[in-house]
Amino acid sequence: MRHRGTVVGEREGIDIPGSPDAAVLLLHGLFGTPNELHVLGGQIARAGYTVRIPLLPGRASSPAALDRLAWEDWMRDAVRHFDDLAAGHRRVAVAGLSAGGTMALDLALRRPVACLLLYAAALSLRHRATAFAPYLWRVVPRWPRATAPLGAPGRYERVPVRAVGELVIGMRRVRSRLGEISAPAFVAHATGDPTVPVSSAHRLARELGGPVELLVLESVRHAITADVDRERLGDASVAFLRQHV
Repeated sequence: MRHRGTVVGEREGIDIPGSPDAAVLLLHGLFGTPNELHVLGGQIARAGYTVRIPLLPGRASSPAALDRLAWEDWMRDAVRHFDDLAAGHRRVAVAGLSAGGTMALDLALRRPVACLLLYAAALSLRHRATAFAPYLWRVVPRWPRATAPLGAPGRYERVPVRAVGELVIGMRRVRSRLGEISAPAFVAHATGDPTVPVSSAHRLARELGGPVELLVLESVRHAITADVDRERLGDASVAFLRQHV
């Protein structure tokens, strides 16, 4: 995997060097790319933090690539990036959008994260049929619906069902262990999120084992890091990092 700090990551990760004291690892969404976090990452980097936004395994490739990967494959890559940053920085915070937020929670169960930044983090999905994805993907490998609007980075014309199933497995894992996560957490979510209900954010605020700052945005977008309130979201994220990292 290559990283170039000047690239707006559509097919590769983004690294922005900063202070050796603190780094922030940002994890993109289920079918996303680093592109959906590059504005937020830049705002965090301008505050002096080292920023890494890796391209997660199987993304910006083909649905068949995701068919070969399980939740633990995704997490193995996230842990590797965390360990790499931790080797050169005294503190590492972890942020994630949607499925990346779920991964950030799981990472906090495996590593001593300085704090969490959770943007529309998925503990459940609005479409209830997704609960069956872990069992159906071998029979129904694709769902006839695009994963993103036309022209969006990482878009697939049909949904790779196994990837949804692996996210469901990851959500189940972290839901049962939220109280074990003691790292301070910034939780942001849109009231009208069409993919992950805002109840996920309220559950995080209730059940996480550490202090939680909750920001609820009046929006109908899921990818709040690319929405009209992204600068406000970035400012709140930087203020939270300055308190805890």
